[in-house]
Amino acid sequence: MSSWFARLRRQGIGTRTAVLATTVLVIWAVVATLAAVLSGGMAVVAASVAAGLCLVGALAALLTAHWLRDPKFMLHAVLAGMATRMGIPLATGLAIHFRGGPLSDAGVLYYLLVFYPVTLGVETYLSLPQTAAQPKTGPKVP
Repeated sequence: MSSWFARLRRQGIGTRTAVLATTVLVIWAVVATLAAVLSGGMAVVAASVAAGLCLVGALAALLTAHWLRDPKFMLHAVLAGMATRMGIPLATGLAIHFRGGPLSDAGVLYYLLVFYPVTLGVETYLSLPQTAAQPKTGPKVP
């Protein structure tokens, strides 16, 4: 199983973007179904907005890590990734919350708390540097 994950990290940016988007879509399907059953239609909209905000932030961080993958830009990539990954959902979510209205009443901030850890984990794993394959060596024979 670990070899599958390692191969996933070595894939191109298009494949990694698709994996991130598919993961968010699967989680959204579960959360939106629960939101519809428990709270109604506006909760589904709030869950969709939260999923979209977290996905946009994570995609921006993934692309930033890809563009700044040279080791001399590692600090820049980490800081820019953190700013986009957290800044986009947090700033927009707070703006929606303080402005008030139906999205705020439906709990968009709570849905951000559901989607943010998922996108954080998946995007962070996909952004990790690729590891070189270690040569397999047998036991040393004298």
